[in-house]
Amino acid sequence: MRFSYFLLFIVLFLGCATSQKLQQKSELTTSFDYRYDVDWYAENHTFENNLAHFSDNNAHVESGNLVLELNRNKHQGKDYTGAELRSKKMFLYGRFEARLKASDALGCITAFFLYRPNAAQNTEIDFEISGKYPKVITLNHWVDKRSHDKDIPLSFDSTKDFHSYVIHWKPNLIEWEVDGQIIHRTTDAVPNKAMQVVFNLWATKSIKWAGSIKDAKLPTFAKIDSFKYTPYKR
Repeated sequence: MRFSYFLLFIVLFLGCATSQKLQQKSELTTSFDYRYDVDWYAENHTFENNLAHFSDNNAHVESGNLVLELNRNKHQGKDYTGAELRSKKMFLYGRFEARLKASDALGCITAFFLYRPNAAQNTEIDFEISGKYPKVITLNHWVDKRSHDKDIPLSFDSTKDFHSYVIHWKPNLIEWEVDGQIIHRTTDAVPNKAMQVVFNLWATKSIKWAGSIKDAKLPTFAKIDSFKYTPYKR
């Protein structure tokens, strides 16, 4: 019995240690000058509303940018292949800034968001841009099955140049910032568990949201110039 309790203690201790190790607690900056695989990894998966399958072959660094590609290559039962990059570390609160240029292709979504993998309830904070409406940005956040999506008009075409997108995530508060201006804030349904940072480019089934992928000029690309994380300080 004592031996069993000892083994249980070791398992719990190592689990906690691993969790702490995987959580980023200091500032992190990525410029994507040469490679991305020091702090990031490319995913290979898909989901129900995605007409594409993510492939690590569709993420690469070029001319100082992280490039996410979506093309017509069939992959894993899907008619299209997209790209998704995730941080190796988890983050709990802080300031998350990305400079990115969205895809202009119909049917496609460029996204920068925070996400908790394998969670019992959907947990995330989102920026999403559709190829159909490049002058509108969709904000969302989840702690369960209820969506809190909100469309905010932009003063520019997000597919023409790089712009700064910032998520301020604090206990009981989320703020979304674009080019130095807070465009929305909420104290409702704020996640309180560590999440990954995710960039992806995918093809939605929702023609109303993004247009039809069948009419898109492919391949198409989303580009991320840089990312910076600043820890939250009370």
